Amino acid sequence: MEAALGWLGQIFEALLCIVPRLIIVRATHEGVKWRMGKDAVRVPKGLCFYWPLVSEVDRIVVARQTINLPTQVLTTKDKKPVVVGAFAVYSIYDVVKAIGEKNWDVDDTVANIALAAVVEVVTSHTLDELLEGVSEGRNSKVNRSLTITCRKQLRQFGVQIQRCGITDFAESKAYRLVGDETIKRLTQ
Repeated sequence: MEAALGWLGQIFEALLCIVPRLIIVRATHEGVKWRMGKDAVRVPKGLCFYWPLVSEVDRIVVARQTINLPTQVLTTKDKKPVVVGAFAVYSIYDVVKAIGEKNWDVDDTVANIALAAVVEVVTSHTLDELLEGVSEGRNSKVNRSLTITCRKQLRQFGVQIQRCGITDFAESKAYRLVGDETIKRLTQ
């Protein structure tokens, strides 16, 4: 009996593939529809019909989002080791560029490019410039430089950076632990 119902279920699923489907795209989202697996087309907010037999739809958040970047141990322009943590505030202005052409995971792309921008900005300033910039707060030269660097690099992926900034900053001592001798020297 189950075998008979199993093939009926398969026939029903096959028939559903040729019936158009309706999806709802939230106000905070947009989507990309791939026709025949290749032509990426923007799906705006609201109702959308698509044919499952020949198209596929992906939806992502395009509204304002914040990502906290992990701290990094870096060296300043004047060869001082520092620990830096940062954040990025962004939104997606072109969903086809963000997930439909040359990119898959927007969050990873934003995080990786923002981390590289932190490296670029921090290593191009001295410790004193960074300390002054961190104490100035939101509109410091360092934070503006970080925002501009991220914005330029992420534009190609349909991402608009509203703001980047440093959240954690400290002078540091960096040790590379190689073998037991180094550990003994550090604990003595």
